[in-house]
Order: sequence, then C-alpha cells, then structure tokens
Amino acid sequence: VAQFCCNNGRELLSLMQLGAKAGVGFDIAENIIGQARETAQLAHIDNCTFVACNILEIPQQYDGAFDFILFTIGAITWFEDLGPLFQKVAMCLKPGGMMLIHDFHPFMNMLPTPEEDAFDAGRLDKLAYSYFRSEPWIENTGMAYMSKQYTSKTFTSFSHTMASIVNAASAAGLRVFRLNEYDYDVGLTAVYDGKGYPLSFLLLAEKIG
Repeated sequence: VAQFCCNNGRELLSLMQLGAKAGVGFDIAENIIGQARETAQLAHIDNCTFVACNILEIPQQYDGAFDFILFTIGAITWFEDLGPLFQKVAMCLKPGGMMLIHDFHPFMNMLPTPEEDAFDAGRLDKLAYSYFRSEPWIENTGMAYMSKQYTSKTFTSFSHTMASIVNAASAAGLRVFRLNEYDYDVGLTAVYDGKGYPLSFLLLAEKIG
C-alpha cells in the first residue's frame, strides 16, 4: 500500500494496524514526514516507511511496486494538472493494481464556507463560485483541517471537475470502475450535510495491463 500526499501518516498507519502487509507514505513536506516516522515508532509499527519527496519525482525504485495507492481528503487539489500525477500513479502500480481517491466532491468548490463573507446561513442554496473555476485558490490563514485560522505561508491549490478527474485517470491507463457520491462533507463543514448536494466522493480505478 502507498499513500501519495500522506501528511502525518495517520491514515496509512491505520491501514497497517488493520492488516496491510506493508506501506510507504510519500509527502513533499519533510517536517510532516518526520512526524509520521515518529508516530510509527511510538505505535511500534515497523512495516511502514515514509519518504519526503515531490510526488511527481518519486524514485524509479518504486515503479511497479504497489498493489494499492491511496489519495485522501485534499490531496489532489495541490496539483494543477492531474495528468502527470495519475501517470505517476500508473507507473508505481503493479498491473491490476488499484487507485482509490476519497475526497471532497468538486461541487463543493461552488459553495461558500461559514467563515466567508459570501456565506448566508439562510440561503444554503446560494452558490459563490463557478464549477469550472480555473483560477487557483490562494490561502494564507492556515490549513483548514487544523480547525482554526492562523497566519501561515501561502498555499496554492486548484479546482478539478469530476470530468477532469475521471478523464485524467483514464488517459493514464487507469480504468475507473466505481464512483460513489455522498451528501456529507468529509472535512470542512457539516452545514451543507443532507441538503441534497454532492459533497464527497469515492473513486476506484484499476491499472490496465
């Protein structure tokens, strides 16, 4: 098992505890990878390693190495072009290997969050942004999953439509055979949960050949 953009490794380490044979987590942030290694040591998990590197520059030694590659919440948003990302996935998977993405639904990019001026609690049907937004998102108030705002370095992220996700996977030789959509958020806010919007999704694709 591999996790691309593994952050502090908590999800990958959970998979190890659930019975995965071995795991490798990749993330560009060396300090975060350091936290992941420390957590693995404290939890006495010795079948999982963590590598600090640019995801698009994962070393060739990992070509064809994995049965399963995982992306979780907010990972693919750091990549402007999903083509090279999914091509790297295909390179690292064994034939018949699986890629799983569990993330915010692209529709959520249209909805204002409660801390934004455009948000109106009385008008939860109010859309603030285009589904086809091409401009990057620029943030310097900290990472959303930290549940608080703070002054931070600037982070640049990108919107992707569902079509762009599926098409990039297909172009990389990954056959999408399951796509589930859910009406609940998986990390930002529960305010839109159950209101009839697609808020999260799970995509499973298989490497062809």
